[in-house]
Amino acid sequence: MNVLIILICFFLSGFFHQGLYLFMPFLTLFYLSYQKESKLALNPISKIYLYVVLVTLGFFVIQSLLFSDIKMFSIKGWLRFVAYFSFAVLISYMTKENIKYFFIVIVAYFILTIPMGYYQTIPDWGRYKNVLGHSNHLAYVLSMIIYFLVFNRPFKSKQVNIVCVILLFISLLLTKSTGGLLVLVALIVYNAIKSKRISLLKKLTFLSLCIIALLLGINFSDKIAYQIESVDYITWDFVIERVKNYTINGVNRAGAHGSFVWRVLYWSKLLYTFFSESFLQITFGMGIDHLTKGYMPYDFMEKDPHNDFIKVLMEYGVLGLLFFLGFFRKIYKTINKNFNIIILIVVPMFFGNAIVNFSVNLIFILILMYEYKKGITKAI
Repeated sequence: MNVLIILICFFLSGFFHQGLYLFMPFLTLFYLSYQKESKLALNPISKIYLYVVLVTLGFFVIQSLLFSDIKMFSIKGWLRFVAYFSFAVLISYMTKENIKYFFIVIVAYFILTIPMGYYQTIPDWGRYKNVLGHSNHLAYVLSMIIYFLVFNRPFKSKQVNIVCVILLFISLLLTKSTGGLLVLVALIVYNAIKSKRISLLKKLTFLSLCIIALLLGINFSDKIAYQIESVDYITWDFVIERVKNYTINGVNRAGAHGSFVWRVLYWSKLLYTFFSESFLQITFGMGIDHLTKGYMPYDFMEKDPHNDFIKVLMEYGVLGLLFFLGFFRKIYKTINKNFNIIILIVVPMFFGNAIVNFSVNLIFILILMYEYKKGITKAI
């Protein structure tokens, strides 16, 4: 039953995430009403998400008072973090085995739906997204699941785990997501170089896999190959000129060189414009969810920043960014300084808008909770 509840939440996050804003808190309260405990018990992971809820609420109050305006979309943005917190509380009452069985089921689902990935990439060779809203979000979810398979081995058979990793990697290639591959590359490089628990043979194997993954990605996707080639365009003079003349006759000049160059130019323009604002806005931000579609503050903005660090900086200010970085510090200390977990979430946040995506965050919370419960089991 517990696994079914998690599956329902995950699939809702893919095709009806709007329902989770209220469904998640109500589901959690309903679930807890049937538990034996007489009062709410928060473990360290739940407390971290409570920290996020309280910080965002504090900034909402401060921003509303400073700017004498209460934005309804900011309330919705705060409720998103309430939903994440509710899910963390819900999962905290489930066992480590429940979480492991969820990953077994979801791995089976993604393997069985590989034909869907092929179908979604033809006839115009688009990008695989399964039932999620965007191929990048699917790529980040797949990379997190691959991490779980490699480091936690939910299947008893080593061969089954290896086959599942290979098949999920094929699915990841179908997304044609540079960000998804970067997550895996960062994990492989970090563990190959830093980890003392891995033998020299395994380190060499990891590095070989890293090279193979990169070559496969480049050969499989013209998009990824073009991203690498486009780096040559990035020079200081080029960036400065495009930032100062970002639009000419209403035409955006950030594109035409690949999404990576677009990101660099877009981020530079956003930062340049934001730090021209008033001291209060730079310190406390422009408002929660102010960089979402329909509420963007600048005329030149066509999309969200595709970088959660810039998003947080602009929405919560320099002070809010410091609190945001504290979130990673708390996670790092709580999960026994497992830097792999930080890589899992920092890369998607740096190259995408993972902070607002339910699918990515639900999987991340599940991994966090599993790692925490695994640490407790080892301590006992």
